[in-house]
Amino acid sequence: MQRVLHFLTLRRLLWLYIIAYCAVAVQNYLLGYGNYNNYLMFAKPFHNLLLDKSIYGLHPNLYFDNYKYSPTFAWLMGPFYYLPDWLGIILWNLLNTLVLLTGVWFYLSDEPDPAKQRRTALLIIFLEALITAQNLQSNNLIVGAMLLGLYHLRNERVWQAAFFFVLCGFIKFYGMAAAGFFLFYPKKPQFILAMLGWIVLFAIAPLTMIPPAHLLAEYREWFDVIVVSKLGLQVSVMGIAQAWFGMAKTDSNYRIIEAVGAVLFLLPFLRFSLWSDRLFQRRMVAYFLLFMIVFNKMAESPTYVLAVTGVALWWITLDVPTPLDRILLTLVVVFTSLSPTDIFPNIVKEQFFQPYNIKAVPCILIWARVQYQIWTQPKPVRQLLQPTR
Repeated sequence: MQRVLHFLTLRRLLWLYIIAYCAVAVQNYLLGYGNYNNYLMFAKPFHNLLLDKSIYGLHPNLYFDNYKYSPTFAWLMGPFYYLPDWLGIILWNLLNTLVLLTGVWFYLSDEPDPAKQRRTALLIIFLEALITAQNLQSNNLIVGAMLLGLYHLRNERVWQAAFFFVLCGFIKFYGMAAAGFFLFYPKKPQFILAMLGWIVLFAIAPLTMIPPAHLLAEYREWFDVIVVSKLGLQVSVMGIAQAWFGMAKTDSNYRIIEAVGAVLFLLPFLRFSLWSDRLFQRRMVAYFLLFMIVFNKMAESPTYVLAVTGVALWWITLDVPTPLDRILLTLVVVFTSLSPTDIFPNIVKEQFFQPYNIKAVPCILIWARVQYQIWTQPKPVRQLLQPTR
């Protein structure tokens, strides 16, 4: 293993991402139609926009399952509609991969040793991002765009930051939540204006193809679809509460857990004196990415690239990892990233890992660890040195 890690320089690791993730796209195509339905569900709704028909509901002639994304995302995927499936699948995974790599690259650009930190982060993320790529999902793009938004926000480029946050929001609602970190940075009014501007532009973009009345109806259907969507596999606190403690699967129970999670997440923001502290900001981003998944009732395996990216960003904040930190990272690698793979026998996965949502456990433990580190972080030295009166 040490030889492999030594061989994987940053440059080679970047190429490994690109080659491996394009290779799994080819594999999905060769395995047949049923293995790339996720891609078809992204690329083919554009067909209905061309015909001025609803993109929601069942369209078995185009793809299986219900389309659950925005009309704007269907519009943005237009170029892929015109490509042959084999090429579109490869380019889709390539796009997701490049956005992820670019996001990690720029977000870590101000680290003391950027090359080392980028390599470390990408090594931690690799297996989880590969799971997303195998499923032809958009989560690699989402987390990469989030990081690009945070990078631009940090550098006070509010229009660029808002663009990436709004892009995420028009693919998956929770992607826009990262915009909340504008509280840590200057130019708050300008950022809010930029967000509103991009939201309007993204929202009306499909008007280039369909009339206003139809677009409004599509947005109504989109919101209805989101509200009535079936729950995911609940690889999260909710799933653990059900599998381990017999919690009933009711909306009221989900709301209680979500409320507890939200309060725990928001409480560290009360440490106003640390808002401008670089370490606090980095920890809060890691904390946020973990929270978005471990308290998400729709969480499933391909979404965990967000949580594991949070793990990677947390690890980078540690000057000297403790034995406990090392154990927790090992648990993430083994039980979060490797548990869905063929390294474990099917009977172990089907009888233990899946029913007991083991994949979520290490990320929940690290989420608690990050929270502890946030609460025990001392105030900035300049504040401690201020004379008392």
